[in-house]
Amino acid sequence: MRMKALAFTSLIFFFVLAATLPVQGSQPVGGSTGFYLIESAPSGAQVIIDGLFIGVTPITYPVAGTASPQHTITIAANGYYPYTTQYMVNPQPGETVRVYTDLEPSQSFGTLVVTSTPGGALITVDGGKGQQAPWTYQDIRAGSHLVQAFLSGYEPYVTITNVPPSGSITVEAVLKPLSDVGTLQIKSSPGGADVYVDGIYRGSTATTVGNLAAGSHFVLLKLVGYEDWSGIVNVRPNQVTFVDMPLQVQTSMKTGFINIDSTPPGASVYVDGVYQGVTQAGNPLDLTGISPGEHVLTFKLENYQEYSTRVQVQAGKTASVRASLTLVQAPAGSGTVQITSEPSGANIFIDNRCIGITPLTIPSIPAGAHSIILQLKGYQDYQNTFNLNAGQTAQIQVALTPDSFPIPISVWPCTVALLVTGIFFFVRREWRG
Repeated sequence: MRMKALAFTSLIFFFVLAATLPVQGSQPVGGSTGFYLIESAPSGAQVIIDGLFIGVTPITYPVAGTASPQHTITIAANGYYPYTTQYMVNPQPGETVRVYTDLEPSQSFGTLVVTSTPGGALITVDGGKGQQAPWTYQDIRAGSHLVQAFLSGYEPYVTITNVPPSGSITVEAVLKPLSDVGTLQIKSSPGGADVYVDGIYRGSTATTVGNLAAGSHFVLLKLVGYEDWSGIVNVRPNQVTFVDMPLQVQTSMKTGFINIDSTPPGASVYVDGVYQGVTQAGNPLDLTGISPGEHVLTFKLENYQEYSTRVQVQAGKTASVRASLTLVQAPAGSGTVQITSEPSGANIFIDNRCIGITPLTIPSIPAGAHSIILQLKGYQDYQNTFNLNAGQTAQIQVALTPDSFPIPISVWPCTVALLVTGIFFFVRREWRG
């Protein structure tokens, strides 16, 4: 009886310990790590490696020593022709292989057609305004464009396409259904770092990212004044995987930073014509690895005047840009809605139309009553209505309720206490018996 009680106690203790330990994602699973340092001129070019969009240059990508030794890297920027190269050998453990290209500019225009299977996916090109597939982009600059597609219940789709000069190209986004999904809980020290998962902005630390396909994901953290952190994190099905990273103060003085805000938020930001990301409410957009010298920043937001300014960047210094956008051609009686969810990554439906994924700022919504639905696999649908006044900026913040998910970390102390109490009484009873 005593042996049985001790075995039971050990099993419960192991279960509690295993379930509460954080998972550090600093290294890819399966071997010693080498790195690709991917750079370009101009910087800020999009990078796809082995079919995975990881972000913009300059960027460091870790490679496990046991990974497949064949890698295809594509570097592309709006207004330039794409560059693709292949490597047949992995970097050695601790080795950094530099991948660099001078992108060739394009001056011609063409046509881009985007379809989706299944139909109706939300399409974005170069991070611009979302459109519902199928959609035709006419008189778009020839050369590279980043195409992304999102649809509730499916994995995000991403590719870089090359629009031919004076020609046309069709991209068919074939979406894969989400089956096994998990959640990432990401923290950093200090907090407030911008979080990108597979190249998509997911908020700032600390944050929770849901609706991720089980398997490997590329996580990137950016914070002004600190070195970028990147790693491959293995998301487990129906579980919460933890990343808690101490960020290192930048010691190299070869590049600088730009800290960017806009009023209203939700503006697409371009540096020297290259898309960099979107401004967010309450958290400035951090651009790292910016080469010293003068750069042109451009802000684009639907129904607002395009805003451009010049900024001087110094090595090791932070330049701050605060853009106040001017409203033009707004539909009479419209407002703006800022939507966030915990976890992020939920599909947003307004008046039964797919708008995008959280977090998202949506300008020029007609004033009046609207329905909103947030959908995230593994969580109950959030449904509600909201009223929007003309000229108003409304904020909708939603904490999604798990359907059938692991016990939240915040209640683990209570769970542990209950388990320990149960163990005590079980052992006491077995010992007396």
